[in-house]
Amino acid sequence: MQWIVATPFSRDEDGDWITRYVGGGARFVTAPALYVHDRSRAASGLSEWFDYLRHAWGAWRLVRAAPRGGAGLLTGFPQLAVTAALLKLLLGRSDVPLVAWCFNLGRTPGGWKARLARAVLRQVDVFVVHSRREVALYAAWLNLPRERFVFVPLSIRDEPRETREDEAAPFILAMGSANRDYRTLVEAAARLGLPTVIVAGTHATAGLSLPPNVTMRRNLAIAECHDLCGRARVNVVPLRDTAFTSGQVTVLEAMMLGKPVVATRAAGTEDYVIDGWNGHLVPPEDSGALAAAIAALWDDPATRARLGEGARRTVQEGTTFAAVAPAMAAVLDAAQARAARAPRPAARADASERPSG
Repeated sequence: MQWIVATPFSRDEDGDWITRYVGGGARFVTAPALYVHDRSRAASGLSEWFDYLRHAWGAWRLVRAAPRGGAGLLTGFPQLAVTAALLKLLLGRSDVPLVAWCFNLGRTPGGWKARLARAVLRQVDVFVVHSRREVALYAAWLNLPRERFVFVPLSIRDEPRETREDEAAPFILAMGSANRDYRTLVEAAARLGLPTVIVAGTHATAGLSLPPNVTMRRNLAIAECHDLCGRARVNVVPLRDTAFTSGQVTVLEAMMLGKPVVATRAAGTEDYVIDGWNGHLVPPEDSGALAAAIAALWDDPATRARLGEGARRTVQEGTTFAAVAPAMAAVLDAAQARAARAPRPAARADASERPSG
């Protein structure tokens, strides 16, 4: 089957993603994203939703150009899942398998938004989530069977490089904006008195009073973030709401560089950070426990090296694009099988199927 790929980071056919490593009979065609997806913003506005809808429509045009039964749709991030599912409903194409990869919400709204989500997202054949807790959470919210939700580890492009800790001026590093609990981190940093760098958007740190040992940085390029991560003595991912996933990219990119992570125990960290093997997990909103975990790593280079080795192996063996490709292949097969069981749409030829002349 031919799969039309619509993700905000897809620009052309040469992009390196999981699809490159999926074998078998699956073929992939990219519906290019013609906009910039800012993952640091707190919410999507009207103009952003228009971008997602236009992108989803471009993907559906490719689906409709294929022979009936010959194409499916693979989206990335919830916004494209919603817009693609809406178009599937309006087009009456229950025969087209739709996979929502990286279905990760920051919250599950109620009221009319929940009713709309349930009506539209029933069109998704398989939801791929990146924490085990999300399976029950989203199944209950959308009133759908749990088997429609599949846990697959979040994957990242494996870009290992030699890193060297800044021994002359060591520091603690925390990066990211989504769902971050920087208040608890600042309390822990004030207690420790150790140099600490926070890289985050303004909405993630609003209202914080910073002690002299905490520095704020913003608007850094990815390469600059990776450089800071490699030079930091301790990388920290403090999270606020433990029910929703966030912080996995930051966790995995630090692990990719062989750096252990101190993170809040939450959905989105407990599936990747194994306490004492590749990092440490601490209770939420506990500045004392966070400070103790940071101090333990700060003063123990041997433990940092051992946990860093475990962190690197975690990425190599379980969260690279190649490592998760077999799971993606199974998801696509499941979606195709479910769509094949769906009621056939009413006899109506698409433009691509009408006889010419």
